[in-house]
Amino acid sequence: MVEVTFRDLFSISIVMGIMAGTMATMLAYFSAGMDGAPMASVKFGAYFGGAVTSLTLVYGGWRLIELKRGKGNKVQVDKVALLRELLTPLEAYAAGLPWSSEKAWRLSTHIRQERGSLTLDLHEMDLPGSRRILDLIIENRPMVGRIRIITGRGKNSLDRPVLRPMVNERLTPIARALDWQILAKAGSITLRPLGKRPTVKVWLVRFLFLAGPFSIALALSFEELAGSGAREQGRFFGAAAGLVLTGLLASYRNRV
Repeated sequence: MVEVTFRDLFSISIVMGIMAGTMATMLAYFSAGMDGAPMASVKFGAYFGGAVTSLTLVYGGWRLIELKRGKGNKVQVDKVALLRELLTPLEAYAAGLPWSSEKAWRLSTHIRQERGSLTLDLHEMDLPGSRRILDLIIENRPMVGRIRIITGRGKNSLDRPVLRPMVNERLTPIARALDWQILAKAGSITLRPLGKRPTVKVWLVRFLFLAGPFSIALALSFEELAGSGAREQGRFFGAAAGLVLTGLLASYRNRV
């Protein structure tokens, strides 16, 4: 996974602000009618684009600070080595499979770091062995964290795919209870920890930090959108929307 820097965040915020401002200008212009004042639409678009840029910077900056602080407090763990150690008995089991002389399941090749994720390849492992691997992963969920399990598409199965259905049946009923999100692709299943819910204290700190910028930015934008006849109503609506949005954003989980 590529790490986002504050410089990247600034560039992303500017791009998002320009895109949002352009769309807002067009919507305001067409909603007021083609004979409306173009500069009023441009002004609203500028306000809205600036608000999006500001909110992205504030929220993204806060999130980056939290992530960097978390990395500083964490002890780096080699999860590949830990998973290989955990599944050591399965390598001896795989060596006794009928096809092991031609294509064997090995810790060194089938457990690896790939595209930034801990990856477990179940190719060359039979159904009982794969089920035992899943049991060990489930039992050691906090240690494993995010993991990508390669199941294949079942093209080499004699009748129909058996490995992928077994993995789905084993993981789907318990994923929510274990705070796992299942991301399924054609030949793999990724287990992504949902993360812990923020405590009341953490939620309150996030809310107090973000509420001001979000409410002010949206209040100014909706005030301009409402026009001269309903500026006050637009301002109150924008402020209320900012508080609601802040509450939702402050509730995000810290993912692994």
